Amino acid sequence: MQPQVSIALALSPTRPVCEKLTKGRPDKRVRPVKLRCTFSKKPGSASNSSVWKTLTLPNKIENASDFENSVLAIRKAYTGFPGDRRFLNLMYYFLGWLVGDAGKNFSDMHPWARVELGLSRKHPQNLELGNFVMGTISLLGIAGGRIKDGLPRTSEPHGSYRWMSYFSEVFVWFHTACLGLERDQLTSYDPVRMDWLLTASSDSILWFLRGIADSDGTVNVRNRVVEIISEPNGPLFARLFTRVGVHATIHKSKGYDCVTVSVSDAARVRIFNPKVETHRGILLSKLANAQTFHARWPPWLESRVCRLFAEHTNAVEVRNILLLEDNTYVKLKTLKLKHARMMN
Repeated sequence: MQPQVSIALALSPTRPVCEKLTKGRPDKRVRPVKLRCTFSKKPGSASNSSVWKTLTLPNKIENASDFENSVLAIRKAYTGFPGDRRFLNLMYYFLGWLVGDAGKNFSDMHPWARVELGLSRKHPQNLELGNFVMGTISLLGIAGGRIKDGLPRTSEPHGSYRWMSYFSEVFVWFHTACLGLERDQLTSYDPVRMDWLLTASSDSILWFLRGIADSDGTVNVRNRVVEIISEPNGPLFARLFTRVGVHATIHKSKGYDCVTVSVSDAARVRIFNPKVETHRGILLSKLANAQTFHARWPPWLESRVCRLFAEHTNAVEVRNILLLEDNTYVKLKTLKLKHARMMN
């Protein structure tokens, strides 16, 4: 019989009470750790009570059915509502973020953790993306929200949008049972043990990969590929891409393993969240649908490039402007040669 773990939850037959997030920390006047939910014994009664229940979950996820039955049970216990296929796919998407950039802050004193998320303010679309991720968490019945933005610093000169959930035993379970990691292990250095994902449907696998791509992906305009930082999980990601009909390769980029897929394949499967307009998704769409000129340039393009180089000396800037504003892709090498001729 498979080992199981019991999680004690404070539950309610109604929706969770969302306490306030103040100055980047949960309000100390309440117990946010177990997300205690209260309800009136009788309509209009001032006397409230809570329902406590022990939820038994697999200690280790062995297959997709284990995972899906568990998250459905968590949602049912916390909210009183069942989940559907859309809910399950979003849980796979959330898993992708947990493997990627979503931080997990573990309590030193209790078996609890919370999810923390920070996205650059350089791209305004990141605000909607972060709200979507936190909305996905809320489907489990665990509250959270946006907190004070991060200040600009050397590694993030634009500052960051920030979000934080409440503490819950559920996030520890995600980390240990679903990702297969110990509490002190980090996804940046320790490979996840998630071969069970290969038993999921292709649609669910795609949503997991979308979570990875939204978190750790980038559009490489020069090479016309989408790169996802995959170290130390590259082989697993490549196998998952195969399951959704996409050929992926692994290579080194700036010292890290990256899984690479072509722009055409990435656009075909909509590798970035199709429910949110992200800056990566916009760039991918532009690149996939851009016109190219392999022979002589049309007069309008010659004139356009000359005007752009009169205002911008950086060939990368000119290439990006042509792509985003003129729906035209020109190789960087070609633009540099053009600029050199203009200077002579």
